[in-house]
Amino acid sequence: MKHTISISLLAFLTLPVSSRGQETSKLLPDAPSHTIADKAGPQSDSTSSPMATEPSPTQPAHAFNVRFGAAEKFRYYMSETFFNPAAITAPAFRAALRMANPPGRGATRYPADWRQGAEAFGRNYGDAVAERDSFQTARFVAGVIIREDPRYIPAATHNPVARSLHALEFAFVDRSDSGHAMPALSNFVGAAAGGFVGNTYLPAGFNNITHAGQRATVRFGMFAAGNLFREFAPQMPTPMRTFFMLIAR
Repeated sequence: MKHTISISLLAFLTLPVSSRGQETSKLLPDAPSHTIADKAGPQSDSTSSPMATEPSPTQPAHAFNVRFGAAEKFRYYMSETFFNPAAITAPAFRAALRMANPPGRGATRYPADWRQGAEAFGRNYGDAVAERDSFQTARFVAGVIIREDPRYIPAATHNPVARSLHALEFAFVDRSDSGHAMPALSNFVGAAAGGFVGNTYLPAGFNNITHAGQRATVRFGMFAAGNLFREFAPQMPTPMRTFFMLIAR
């Protein structure tokens, strides 16, 4: 009896918070609301879209639709990679930063045709697009092969420190298609692809294994930082959330 009363009281207290998290998460492609389907009945129409099966930040890690197959992953990949404004704005922002602070020093600095003028911006923009798309594509392919769920599952706590640790940990250990914890191999594969793709076109001195490894490490770090954003985005003001989505997605 005591357990029943405690569970009822907890559900009553958390209901407003859950509703608010689901309302705000509708604005985010990485954290839309989620409805658990009735196991005894047919799946609802919302399960046909990967963007509708993402759990809200207030739900536990295991409360998500485990039926997220190759077709859903492909739609999720296309949405995350191409069908959003950040596909244009994020590479442009990165290219501008690269030109403002070119890699290298002195004789090992980026050559002038990668640092000055419209053509240099085009080269850096193309580099940013190639790195971003290579990361997402390799991550998608690896996820399909090893049956790894690409979606971020928010923490089931309101403690900011615990949520931050969960977001960073999720870059290393995420979930399989069946909902079990597994090494996030697709994240490492994607980071490697994003780091090494530049070896095919970057200027001499920057197209070697050392620099590729550095780029892969940075790419993985950016993904981990993206998990932090996904975790706390529902509590961010809308203008701030939109800004980060445009420049860092």
